[in-house]
Amino acid sequence: MRVTKLVFPEPFTVREELGVLEPALGERDVLVETQYSLISPGTELALYTGTHVDLPNPTNRFAKFPFYPGYAAVGEVVAAGAASGFRPGDRVFTAGHHASHEVIVDASDEQIVGLSDGLRSELALFGRIAEISMTSVLLSRVREGDYVAVLGMGLVGNLAAQLFARKGAIPIGIDVVPERLELAKRTGLAHVVQSGGDAAQLREEVRAITGGKDPDIVVEASGAPELVITALTLCRQLGQVILLGSTRGLVTLNVYDLIHRKGVSLTGAHAMHKGVEGLPTSGELYREVLAMIETGALCVEPFITHRLPRTEAKQGYELLLNNKDRACGVILDWRAG
Repeated sequence: MRVTKLVFPEPFTVREELGVLEPALGERDVLVETQYSLISPGTELALYTGTHVDLPNPTNRFAKFPFYPGYAAVGEVVAAGAASGFRPGDRVFTAGHHASHEVIVDASDEQIVGLSDGLRSELALFGRIAEISMTSVLLSRVREGDYVAVLGMGLVGNLAAQLFARKGAIPIGIDVVPERLELAKRTGLAHVVQSGGDAAQLREEVRAITGGKDPDIVVEASGAPELVITALTLCRQLGQVILLGSTRGLVTLNVYDLIHRKGVSLTGAHAMHKGVEGLPTSGELYREVLAMIETGALCVEPFITHRLPRTEAKQGYELLLNNKDRACGVILDWRAG
């Protein structure tokens, strides 16, 4: 079987790598033919641009070139082992790469989830982003009526805000790009603030929404190092700051003023924490958020800004990098070519 997959041989370069797959499937293995895949505007873009924080780390085996991108795909089962729980023709979501075909080895719900007939394939792709965003909610101390300011209204931040709203909180979406704020309104967020001024001005605009209070929780979802300081400045005394976005660089801050004296809790919310110390596994969260997407409890359709054939993948990365006012959810179509 001929297989095509995307690879970053070096920063700012995307190529198609051709190969032959001769799967000798084990009893729990599944071969999937990809229909659509979603470009990650966070981790993938950081690898594409060569800015991922772990690239210089010799002990990190993930962030290295050549890098094979992708972690959200929808496709159809072509062949399946007898004990896999799947059959040819099943439509599935996978945490797979940008590739025409992929073998899911020892299939588990951490890697592959069957999709119901009522869930559109393109919408199911956003289940992976929602699973990542859910980390911030799981590790929060959120209570009903809390104000939660979310810095960054890209996919991860927007979905985090929606998920906090489902917990009874009042999210406030913050971004420098006005089009991202308009998108946030289309997905149901009632309160948005355009940033770009100094921290004092942003604080006053947030307080105008909260009735003079500082937010109970601030989620940093952009990965911009300077916004860690903004998040700590915005947060109320004895509040919580959650670092959901992977910070793309080092941060120098006044720990005494921003954390120690204020009593602020600083929480890292990396996706790797799933299944640890009683937290749900990724598979459990995939099923939960995919059900929410199917019922409309999570609004994801407005995210889709571009549908590109997989042959135009580089254009997709460049759009996300250079056109943040226009590009958000970029889907690659693998059904032709």
